[in-house]
Amino acid sequence: MSKDLDLSSYDFTLPNDLIATEPIKPKENAKLLIYHNGKITHTTFYELFNYIPKDYLIVLNDTRVINARLFANKLSLESLHKTQILNDSILPTKREIFYHKHLSNNLHLVQIKGKAKLHDIFTLQYNNTNVFIQVVDIKDDGYKIVSFFTLKDISALKQNLLQNHAEKLSQEKVLSLLQTCGNIPLPPYMKRESTEKDSKDYQSIFARNEGSVAAPTASLHFSESMFKYLKENYNHAFVTLHVGAGTFKPITCENILNHKIHTESCIIAKKEAQKILESKKILCVGTTAMRSVEWLIRENVAQIESDIMGENAIFLNPFNPPKKVKALLTNFHLPKSSLLMLVSSIIGRKETLRIYEEAIANKYRFYSYGDGMLII
Repeated sequence: MSKDLDLSSYDFTLPNDLIATEPIKPKENAKLLIYHNGKITHTTFYELFNYIPKDYLIVLNDTRVINARLFANKLSLESLHKTQILNDSILPTKREIFYHKHLSNNLHLVQIKGKAKLHDIFTLQYNNTNVFIQVVDIKDDGYKIVSFFTLKDISALKQNLLQNHAEKLSQEKVLSLLQTCGNIPLPPYMKRESTEKDSKDYQSIFARNEGSVAAPTASLHFSESMFKYLKENYNHAFVTLHVGAGTFKPITCENILNHKIHTESCIIAKKEAQKILESKKILCVGTTAMRSVEWLIRENVAQIESDIMGENAIFLNPFNPPKKVKALLTNFHLPKSSLLMLVSSIIGRKETLRIYEEAIANKYRFYSYGDGMLII
């Protein structure tokens, strides 16, 4: 088997002290590794624009992270018979519900920590109202499909009359509930609970379209002044790719081409798509922006008449290299991850691992709150 096919060939050892759990302040102080024509230069984000020629179109992902971690009580018939009022004193310990995305017909995809069976119901308080979350289907991968609803009469639960009495929450109301009751979903490798500070730190300054459960982390490096400079001096375009939790899913197939990559919702407005298709030089801020551009190219759109939207499942790797994008600003990624393979799709696996080796030797901070690299 070719080494580029072999999952173990994308492995490296990272000292724990190089996993960033807090961002650098000010943002411009973060380290920046420049890779250009095989040469590595070490600098900081203060110098970023000195390395990007003005004839590049810069593509950014404007998705916004939602407060995807909810905690709710599992409902039991016993607690219902005790009282008409649902409160924490009569309900068991809270369970974590990790929200993924809206599906259709007011159904939603979630993960529930611990055991959860079909028709199980969980509850939480939102705006002085009991909101219920019921499991209506269980997928093969263990993910749950749920509905969020309220009841005017709690007794409908006892009598199993939900179909007639449940008022399902719209997608807008569910997002509002998450914003009020949920927590920012920090990546598992940070090994800490989110704080109020993360609500700002784990959100790019140009985030506007809600839907991600993880940040497009290269975007986090931009301060207000950096973004202002970008807008005033470069052509730029926005895409929206809502990052799913699958971005952290490890690849387990020995042959990387057997990996089934996660799908993510992608939207590119007509005007932005036209800019991308007409540009000869494109720099993507982050792997999600790059996957969006390459997805657009592969859609083979001859003439754009409306916004482009769909499910993006493109897996960029050395055997499926980019057709349009040659420049990328990105963070340092996990071993054996699809994101590491995406970087390898531009410059090759060996060069990618050489860069990572040098970054580790120079104490670069890795992952979401870490330092960055520019391939140009």
